[in-house]
Amino acid sequence: MLKSKKRSFFDLFELQAANVHKGTHLFFEMISNYQDVESKVAAIKAVEREGDEIVRSIMNELNSTFITPLEREDIHHLAHTLDSVIDYIDGVADRMFLYQVKQPDASLLTQANILLKCTAKLIELIRTLRKLDHQVVAGIAKEIKDLEHESDANYRKMVSELLNAPGADPIEAIKLKEIYDKLEDCADFAEDVSNLVEGIVLKNA
Repeated sequence: MLKSKKRSFFDLFELQAANVHKGTHLFFEMISNYQDVESKVAAIKAVEREGDEIVRSIMNELNSTFITPLEREDIHHLAHTLDSVIDYIDGVADRMFLYQVKQPDASLLTQANILLKCTAKLIELIRTLRKLDHQVVAGIAKEIKDLEHESDANYRKMVSELLNAPGADPIEAIKLKEIYDKLEDCADFAEDVSNLVEGIVLKNA
């Protein structure tokens, strides 16, 4: 549970970004060592719930603050877009357990590693909101966009290999395709966060 002490919006956003990265790290560890999956999925779910609590704290702060350091709509949108990253990671982990995925392949580990790098960059990006330095933001945002493009390329490779594998089980292919799609959505949301932060900085710098 979050402590009830007063936190600034910047504190809460930084806490949220760190929580997203924590969940992504747990997912990467799950893919890296695919054993005791049920307990690892539960650990990711706990992080996702912590993320929901952080969003509630941001919304409560927004509703009780007359003058905010950023536009209210931007605060609302950024909080929910950041939360979408961990929501989708939790969803992917859950599906892997429920769909009884036996062993993730190397490309899935590559995708998880790209996401881990993305969320590490999100921590850096969110910290820039305190100073609103557009040059710094633009540099980090470009790194996130590059990672998203890398994720896109790996996603296409995964889907191509999946659909063109000789003798593939169509049911297994449907399960994995859904997992691949949701995982790619995570990278898209990370890029959406970077676009939002760039827009916020341009408006407020």
